[in-house]
Amino acid sequence: MASALDDILAKHAIIVCAGSGGVGKTTTAAALALRAARSGRRTLVMTIDPAKRLADALGLESLADEPVDVPLPGGGTLAALMLDQKGAWDRLVERHAPNAEIRDKILRNRFYQHLSQSFAGSQEYMAIEQLRALHESGRYDLIVVDTPPTRHALDFLEAPQRLADFLDRSVIRWFVKPYFSASWATVRMFNRTVGFLFRRLEEATGVSALVEVSEFFTAMAGLFENFEPRVRQVYQLLRDPRTGFVLVVAPEEQVLQEAEFFISQIERLGVSLRAVIVNRMHREVLVRGRPPRRQALMTVLRKLRAAPELAEGLAANFDDYQALGRGDMLRVEAFQRLVPRQAALVMVPNLPGDIHSLDGLAALHEYLFSAAA
Repeated sequence: MASALDDILAKHAIIVCAGSGGVGKTTTAAALALRAARSGRRTLVMTIDPAKRLADALGLESLADEPVDVPLPGGGTLAALMLDQKGAWDRLVERHAPNAEIRDKILRNRFYQHLSQSFAGSQEYMAIEQLRALHESGRYDLIVVDTPPTRHALDFLEAPQRLADFLDRSVIRWFVKPYFSASWATVRMFNRTVGFLFRRLEEATGVSALVEVSEFFTAMAGLFENFEPRVRQVYQLLRDPRTGFVLVVAPEEQVLQEAEFFISQIERLGVSLRAVIVNRMHREVLVRGRPPRRQALMTVLRKLRAAPELAEGLAANFDDYQALGRGDMLRVEAFQRLVPRQAALVMVPNLPGDIHSLDGLAALHEYLFSAAA
């Protein structure tokens, strides 16, 4: 019988992995992608997390902004990429600029250069643009997306609308009027409120010449004509039945609180949570359904002729680990009540070290894919 996660991998075209920082989200995304590739699906795993953890998990030295094939012993098609925000913006301009002259003008514009590198939400929006382009290319049966930590993952979901609001055509029309090619002083004469707003824009972007902002929007006008339909397509893609979200957590209190917030928000945003993966679980040992008594452990250690001091130390360590495992399970059981019934819950034990190879990812499959669908 296929496991719950195998079933999810088989039925979806896009899997988005979200979670707090440091819970093993990137490693989990890589392990899911490897499993899908080895099952015969042409798979791409992409990260928009600026940390280079994905390359490390796949045993690669680095990743590029374009898909790089990952050699798989035994067959299968797996590729990986790491989003470069500036490169993705440049490709968007190259795809949609009406001619080479306007393309070059946009790429040289200082306001564009700032927007494409550091504007809030810009990275998340470009990730979704790239995700949409790769999905529509038909090159892959499944794309697994590794997002930044939880609250930024929500930015990932809301970025299309936020950028659409920013680039609203009624706003753009302000910028392309002739007086915006003049100076701040002219703007202030026109409207004190507008002058204040654009002074704040100058402070945020560091672009002091208003004419550059106006030139940017004038040159990009053709591109923005099609922006709203693209945002709608992206919006639909994230809410498509063949797009599923996988939340990766760890059994710590703060992480689970962030996960609760994430679950409440994605429900509000109308996306589908397909699974929750709890990494780094400590397991309490039970014998016939009960934890063994300390005295029983001491008896065994004496029979093994352990020195009294060593036996006491081992028993104390065992007690601490048992308490850790009991606490993990109690927190996860409480958290589980908040997980939508249709979402699978998979627990992965605390492993002795980080994973840096395909073999390591494959070893993780034993735990990820053991729960039946």
